[in-house]
Amino acid sequence: MITNRNKLIGVVVVLIAIVGLVWFLVKGGGEQQVSKFDAADTVGNFYGEWLTAVKQPETAEPNIKTLSKAPILSKELKDKIKKVQKDSSNTIDPVLCQATIPEEISTRRVSTGEEEVQILITSKDKNVTNQALVTANKLNEGWYINDIACSLGEFAPEREFSFDKEGFLLKNSIPKPYNPENWHLVFEDDGAQGNVVPLFFDSESQCTSLDGSKSTCVPSQFAEATKVSIRAQMTERGASVKQLEFVK
Repeated sequence: MITNRNKLIGVVVVLIAIVGLVWFLVKGGGEQQVSKFDAADTVGNFYGEWLTAVKQPETAEPNIKTLSKAPILSKELKDKIKKVQKDSSNTIDPVLCQATIPEEISTRRVSTGEEEVQILITSKDKNVTNQALVTANKLNEGWYINDIACSLGEFAPEREFSFDKEGFLLKNSIPKPYNPENWHLVFEDDGAQGNVVPLFFDSESQCTSLDGSKSTCVPSQFAEATKVSIRAQMTERGASVKQLEFVK
């Protein structure tokens, strides 16, 4: 009876360990590990744990040191975070992209592809404009976090635009769940086709025609499947277009 009981306990322990590892598909040999959840949940779960960790004592689990080495982060991203954490002059959190830790954050999928998804992370606190653009890549039916870029702050290299892509305009023919009342850019990224991002225009959006002339964009004059180059800033809604150039 004792032997059987010990065996039963052993089986239960193994099962608990398996449940604890449900987050990951281990590839072995030091290869990239991925989450079994979809891209949005993979990013959302990681950010939820990170936000909790930065508000707790360093001795608590999970803590920042542990999470910065999470198996679902790419090696390049781990190195990137580590470099920023070692910089004593840095005041920006390398994951949240905020100097002040927010009470709450929001996540929004801003571009979707079969192999890559981008999630925008913003603070729900008022007057906080920094944001993190998180890129999740697909690998062997799972997802991992490949990169984090801050559109404001010191973590990412400074750049004028957080979104700079070439693709095709779609509106009426855009598939669900996208809103056919808005223009969208369908583009290729790192060889992955079918990425989609909603476009938003205002009085400062400048359009350049094929002959090089520039003027304020008039979206009502756009045509379906027109090839364009977009430079924009990512927001919770999508891409806030600053420059649109028509391409042959």
